[in-house]
Amino acid sequence: MKTKTGLLLPLAVFVLVVALGMGEVSAQAIAVAPTDPTISVGQTQQFTATGIDTATAVEAGIFHHCALMQDATVRCWGENDYGQLGNGAISSPPDAPNPTPVPVVGLNGVAAVAGGGFHTCARFPDGTLRCWGRNSEGQLGDPATTEWASPTSVPVADITTATGVTGGGYHTCALLQNGTVQCWGQNDYGQLGNGTTTPAAVPNRTPVEVSSITTAVAVSAGGFHTCALLAEGTVRCWGQNDYGQLGDGSVIVPQTRPPTPRPTPSPVTVQGITTAVAVKSGIFHTCALLRDGTMQCWGWNDFFQLGDVSVPNASSTPVTVRGIAPAAMAPGDQHTCVLLPDSTVRCWGDNGYGQLGNGSPRGIYPPAEAAAVTGITTAVAASSGAEHICALLRDGRAQCWGRGLSGRLGDGRDRNGPDGDAFTPVTVVGIGATWASSDPTVATIDANGLATARNPGSTTITVTSGDRGASTTLRVVDQAATRVTLAVTRAGSGSGTVTSGDGRIDCGNACFASYESGTIVTLTARPAPGFSFEGWAGGCSGAAATCTVTVTADTSVTARFGVLNFTLTVNREGSGTVTSADGRIDCGNTCAAIYSNGSQVTLRATPGLLYFFVGWSGGGCSGTGPCTVTLRADTAVTARFDVSLQQLKR
Repeated sequence: MKTKTGLLLPLAVFVLVVALGMGEVSAQAIAVAPTDPTISVGQTQQFTATGIDTATAVEAGIFHHCALMQDATVRCWGENDYGQLGNGAISSPPDAPNPTPVPVVGLNGVAAVAGGGFHTCARFPDGTLRCWGRNSEGQLGDPATTEWASPTSVPVADITTATGVTGGGYHTCALLQNGTVQCWGQNDYGQLGNGTTTPAAVPNRTPVEVSSITTAVAVSAGGFHTCALLAEGTVRCWGQNDYGQLGDGSVIVPQTRPPTPRPTPSPVTVQGITTAVAVKSGIFHTCALLRDGTMQCWGWNDFFQLGDVSVPNASSTPVTVRGIAPAAMAPGDQHTCVLLPDSTVRCWGDNGYGQLGNGSPRGIYPPAEAAAVTGITTAVAASSGAEHICALLRDGRAQCWGRGLSGRLGDGRDRNGPDGDAFTPVTVVGIGATWASSDPTVATIDANGLATARNPGSTTITVTSGDRGASTTLRVVDQAATRVTLAVTRAGSGSGTVTSGDGRIDCGNACFASYESGTIVTLTARPAPGFSFEGWAGGCSGAAATCTVTVTADTSVTARFGVLNFTLTVNREGSGTVTSADGRIDCGNTCAAIYSNGSQVTLRATPGLLYFFVGWSGGGCSGTGPCTVTLRADTAVTARFDVSLQQLKR
């Protein structure tokens, strides 16, 4: 399938904050544990490695991909015609392959990374941003830089409180701490959202505030449009609406391309969505995840990327993707992918370059006909480029599939020739660990470091990460070794799961496993949304999410989870009181209270003598009647009272 003219890539934001310093981080030596173990035929041995270059997030650009590493640096691979890889070089010719991840020059202490059309941005814990790559439209946010490209990062002007960043085709947007959104770059379709448009050739290098957005909790940019998720669960979008990708139902979608240009420079509300918990923009379509697990999409549907075969070409209002209840979404160009709660990935739509990742032949596949991506069972995130997709696995490795041109799959292979596409996932080199056994007839070892003894003898177990490696010897004997049990229990008022690095414990479901005495097992606690991990007890201690335990006897480990708490604050203007139905707020006197996640609090306002109640603002409250606030974050509500002129005249 040919790439569309003007094809652009949205950002799929997966944010993980890593609080590290800005200094250079030296490579740590790799070490393997346990050292020189002995097991019997038929038994298994879990190996672990320290010092591995693992990833904590993967983010896509149009024809490139980037990974946020555990040491808070960034590595990128793929097309580099505008310096979007950030390694201080620009590729010539433009599609020259860069199939091996390269470090972004001088970038440390990164909290999140975002891929745009031909540029990339990084967010830091202090709320600042740095971007690199193409800048002819001002998408780097740096008034002083060259018109075209910067192969090294530059700071974005006037942004100091960013909590999120998203890259569009030729524009960039940031979510700020106060719930507003600022954008910069190309604005021919109004994708900056400030009520204006400018010709495509005119750069807009200085961030501008998006009109009427004050309660945003997430923002996601598409090719020429942007959408924001608001705290109350609605979604607002602005920019290009040629294919209905703004979701407000205001356009008759085209039957052919190209359509009539429909710039929308001010935010409009997506029809019918009031309980969204996530929003992700594709190039010409957008998807939202609702509170009940439903997924809805709108915009261009030429390859069934909306997940609804009954929609002929496009839909300017949301349609439901039936049979799909994802944990996260990754819409791309003519395909859509989702991460499912069981850590598998499914994709549907165009498979011209292998975008579905399940080995199916080239063609078009709706969700009902699209099998899961082959071999991916431990994914924690996924992000889509134009015609390629990458998934982050639980062990910090990354795997990619789809179109291989320019090295965008990151597997170290030059795929610019025939048969360069990958219809099943390939592993990104230099990210995470690669395990090998020198003699598979003695013992085999899987991608997670779990060795299985086959026959008596010795084999060298080797782990590599990039150009570094380490090894140990595994001895296999006939006699049986001592077996012990590791049991995991969950406690506390919260909810979450505990998994082992070898996959044998997944609690929720399987909460114990049998190991050979002396086995080292790594456990990871993951709180469910709205809950927190409070710490370990028993065979583990501390409050870090990951714990390593050596099982030499039957061992029990307890993971304690708690409920996140949020503060509801009431502000008053004028004379009057505000009370909550549960009695915990009586403002006047007590104007704030702490509630658990998801609590619903009903507030009532009573005006003082000679005053009347004007109305509510903040927290989703409006009007003059009682207001019910659902706590998903720290929330402030203001009650305004004013003098009653009628009373004063008496």
